[in-house]
Amino acid sequence: MSGYIDYANRLPTDKDLLVCLFQRGAADGLNSLVPYTDPDYYAQRANIAVAAPGTQGGAIDLDGRFALHPALAPLKTIYDSGQLALVHATGIPHNSRSHFVAQDIVERGVSAKPLPSNGWLGRHLSLNSTNNGSAFRIVSISGNVPVSLHGASEPLAISNLTEFGFSQEIIDSGYTDVLGNLFHDQIPLAAPAQAALSAVTELQAAELQSILPEHGALYPATDLGKKMQQTAQLAKSNLPVEVICIDAGGWDHHENLPGNLQQSLTDLADSLSAFQTDMADLMQRVTLFVMTEFGRRVAENASVGTDHGTGGVAYAMGGGVNGGQVITDWPGLSTADLHLGEDLAITTDLRTLLAELLNKRLGGTDLSQVFPGFTGPTTANLFLD
Repeated sequence: MSGYIDYANRLPTDKDLLVCLFQRGAADGLNSLVPYTDPDYYAQRANIAVAAPGTQGGAIDLDGRFALHPALAPLKTIYDSGQLALVHATGIPHNSRSHFVAQDIVERGVSAKPLPSNGWLGRHLSLNSTNNGSAFRIVSISGNVPVSLHGASEPLAISNLTEFGFSQEIIDSGYTDVLGNLFHDQIPLAAPAQAALSAVTELQAAELQSILPEHGALYPATDLGKKMQQTAQLAKSNLPVEVICIDAGGWDHHENLPGNLQQSLTDLADSLSAFQTDMADLMQRVTLFVMTEFGRRVAENASVGTDHGTGGVAYAMGGGVNGGQVITDWPGLSTADLHLGEDLAITTDLRTLLAELLNKRLGGTDLSQVFPGFTGPTTANLFLD
């Protein structure tokens, strides 16, 4: 298997591989990570609340205050191992109910206008360029470059790694050599064309198809499951990948939250659990961070769902995570405690978590440039040094 080498041996000692997973649509944090000791949770969600631990179909207790939705059961083992932590009541403060505005704010990492033209992760990567010469340094397995990566040098967007490239028949025909000679420096679009051809060549040499799931890992046959399997293939290949971004859609549950969230969380848990199993000891050099644009309102709506809210949940997974804990300054769910009278308030700024991630797991950064104007804490005890 010529494409495989020990991933941990080719990274700088002060950096992890970062995998960013964005739950697009605004995941419901209150039913994902259940505050079962807060009586207002059950008062506000009479028809959709997840039952308390110890009852039939109940949530899975984590720390005596918060519990995982039953569909997240595969993550409990990772939590118990110390490689998973969750943060409740988090986000970037703003008052927009729009998915597009909120995603823009979160991905740019700035809440005050005017918003910068680039993203928080793009700014970090531009400040800390390794110039490794590979088209696969920064990869988005979503078919587009997310806003968070804007400003980074030549991120590569691929919808499906198995479909990226030329057939063997075309390669044997010499057509790729013709394209390479055609797109020379003096003509328009030469740079992106040469970059694409270089990426195809690198990917073929890596032989990702020969890098199979290990240690009994079983990825679900879903879009997210396939993306996480391809993420593991990249991580275990000889491609010098530093950052992988993934989109997971389908989290906008205005209707039938119990059924729809069950399906979404099952997919998330099975995909992340398979990735953890597949990577095994290599997770010591991987940090996976899961976020969403905002949470959902505390009260259920008339369609047995929830509408756009404010505070949500973030997940951090990997060997460098200070896991086995739920981090929160819980604001409470009584009417007097709710943001705008309807939402879970944000008590931990998402930028605090991302700043700590960059400083402790990605070699450090200039936070004044990555998160301009942010004056909040830069650590929440989420990551290990």
